[in-house]
Formats: sequence, C-alpha cells, structure tokens
Amino acid sequence: MKKIKNIYFIGIGGIGMSGIAEIMKNLGYKVTGSDQQKNSNVLRLKKLGVKIFIGHNSNNVENASLVVFSSAISKNNSEIKRAIKLNIPVISRSEMLKELMRVKSTITVAGSHGKTTTVSLIAEILDKAKLDPTVINGGIINSYGSNTKLGKSDLMLVETDESDGSFSLLPSFGGVITSIDNEHIDFYGSKKKLVDSFHSYIRNISPFGFLAVSEKDKNIQAILKNYKSLNIYKYGFSNNSDIQAKIVKKNKDGIIFDVEIKSLNKKNSFIRNINFPLIGNHNVENALAAISVCINFKINKSIIKNSLETFHGVKRRLTKIYDNNEIIFFDDYAHHPTEIRETLKALKSKSGRLISVIQPHRYSRLNENYGNFIKSLRDADMSIILPIFSAGEIKIKGINSLNLTKDINKKKYTKAYYASNFLKAKNKLNQILKPKDTVVFMGAGSISSWCNDYAKQFKLEDLNVK
Repeated sequence: MKKIKNIYFIGIGGIGMSGIAEIMKNLGYKVTGSDQQKNSNVLRLKKLGVKIFIGHNSNNVENASLVVFSSAISKNNSEIKRAIKLNIPVISRSEMLKELMRVKSTITVAGSHGKTTTVSLIAEILDKAKLDPTVINGGIINSYGSNTKLGKSDLMLVETDESDGSFSLLPSFGGVITSIDNEHIDFYGSKKKLVDSFHSYIRNISPFGFLAVSEKDKNIQAILKNYKSLNIYKYGFSNNSDIQAKIVKKNKDGIIFDVEIKSLNKKNSFIRNINFPLIGNHNVENALAAISVCINFKINKSIIKNSLETFHGVKRRLTKIYDNNEIIFFDDYAHHPTEIRETLKALKSKSGRLISVIQPHRYSRLNENYGNFIKSLRDADMSIILPIFSAGEIKIKGINSLNLTKDINKKKYTKAYYASNFLKAKNKLNQILKPKDTVVFMGAGSISSWCNDYAKQFKLEDLNVK
C-alpha cells in the first residue's frame, strides 16, 4: 500500500467506514470521501481535515489512488463505475479492514448483540495496561470522543460486521462471540447459513490464540462441539462458566459483582467487588467477555478492576440524556427484540412507570422477528411506536408500525400508541408524562438526534409535568 497516496471512501459517514478513514488519515494518507448526507461522523472527519462531498458524483474520484466502498453502497454507484473506468483499484470496506489487519495482531469481537460495549471495555483495559492498541469500534467510545484510535503497538481491536458475511473472512489472533441471534437473515437467507458464517469466523482464529464465548448462548455452544483443540473461555453466570460472575448488589447507577476465574489446576482466582457503572446483567456479561480477553495478556487483576470501575461508557448505550430527579430520559441503540428486552429489563424498577419510544429498524428485521418484537415490550408500561426506519429497504406489504401497534395492544403486554412522526410522538409524551417516569428512546435510525433535541427542549421549557 506504499504507492497509494489518496484514498477515497464512498459512504464515509457510516460508523465503520469513518473509523477506517480516520485511521488512514492518522497514518499519513490523504483521505477524501462522499456520503448522501451529513451526520456526526462526517462532521468529526471534517474537523480532522478530511474533504467530504455530500452526494455522489463521478468526478469526485478523479484523483484517487484507491476507492473503498461501504456495504450499503450499490455496485452501480456512479463513483464506483467511474473509478473502474479509470482503472483505479476498488475494494470493499471489509477488504480494506483485512489489509489493515495483516500488519497487526488482531482481536475481533463478533456476535449479534453487545459487540460495541465489549470492544469499548476491552479497549479501556488495554489502554490502562499501557498496551496501546489500534481500535476500530461500531460506536463512539466516550473516553475517545471517537469510534477509533491509532495505537503505537502491534495490537489491534476490531468490532466486526456480520451484516454482509465479511466478518467470517477476517484473520484474528483472538476472538469473541457474544451471541448468535436471528439477525441479517435477509442477507444470509437462513439461520443455518448465518451459523455457518460463525464456523468460518472461528476457523480464521489462530490456533495459538483464543476464543471467548457466551456460556448461555445455545447456538454458540452447538458450534463449539466442532472445536475441541481451540483455547476457549466460556463466560457467564452459571457454574459451567470459566469466567463466572456473581452479583453482589444492584443499584440505579450500576452493579457490584465478583468474578471467579477458573483454572484447570483448580487454583482459581478472584476479582471481588467490582463497582461497575453500567446497569443490566447483559452489561456484566460484556464485562466478562472483556476480562476473558484480557487475562490472555496477563494483565494485572487490579488494572482490570480499576478499568471496569472507571469505564466512561459508549454513546447511545443506555446514555442518560435528561434527569431532573423527577423524570429520566435514556437514549439507546437497541433495535433487535433481544436488545430491546434486555434494555427494558435493565431499566425496570418497582417505582415509577417505564415508557419506551421505539423506531423499528428495517422492514426485514421486523418481519423476521415480528412476534418476538411484540414480546420484547413486556417490561414497558407504555410504548410509543414510530414509523419504521427503512435504511434504504423496500417496503414489505403489511409490515408497518400502525399494524404493529394494533398487534401489540391485542396481546396486552403494554399499552402502545402509534405516532406517525416525531412531532406527534413529542405531543403524546408531553401528554402522558408524570413524575417518577423513566423514558427510553430506542432504535438505530434517526431517533437519536430527535430525542436529544427533545431532551434539550424539555429542559429549556421546564415543562410542568403533573
């Protein structure tokens, strides 16, 4: 890649693409790119001196030495077609990532849920241990103010992307599988093909490395029967776990837990009274995954404990955006039924109502998980359902938020209201809010920017909620 000087990224505003673009910029390459619209990632890169075009134009690639395209970009894109005509090398995001990983000892984190938080926790520990990894994450790490960091060591930490199957081709020294759920079936075509991709992922892990997996996930455990010789760590809450957590105490701000690290020679070790600043058992599991990785680098247990206790969190992972001691707002990325269920479970309390505001993400995801989506709202006292964020998908007949709302109310798991736009959602919230209410806004689309604006307005107006 020494001859390459100017790298052009098509779809540069995506979280994965923006991370790679930032890394290449920090490595000294000239980076340019395009996206259909401005977002926080685009603005962050512009501040770093990256020239970004809004909208795609074939003339933009004229001076590029290499063109990298996102999985969301069609092969018929005018910039791709022009680059090919000019004999400029054109590669996918996954191929670009693979090239970066060739020169690093890489840890990859795969799975349907929990990847971003797990990567962020591992990064926190590795940084505190002075191992200085290069990090590419699927969300903004609050301590970085970015989803990426260029480290000075040969160690690289990457959140993988299962949406297009490319994660299964990435070479890793060590790996993590957090879960295998019904996700991206629209791409794979079947659950079997999805599971097969994880087989490929495991086969690309070095025999000298390690694999950390969730002990409770049945799909993962079925896979592991085929890998007897691989160095595998099972983490979880059960006695079958190699890295086992025991909850000591829960409060509104976090969880205190002990960890037992089991050994073949039965000389087990412990990390006691970890005062973890995240809520929800699923986040404890993410912490266990991070511990499973870091013990392979013989990191001192006091460093691990301190890193978990001082963790600054990840943007849009149960991020508190408003709290006046009467009403609390959270912004969360949950968009799959499993994630929604875990988020609501983490926030459920005996006092006050829990209100969810949900923007379903993709017609295909809702269609594939329709019944489970309805069940996932059990812990919400009320739910406001927004129109589906299509993410470029074509509509599926009968799959819409109005029908979803009707079906939710039929099951009576929660009282659901349909809001055809953000303004109507705002008006409904203002109408129903009472003291002691907790509101969580969930989705992977445009709901985040809206709910943060709403929280600011709510604070400024100091609404008299009775």
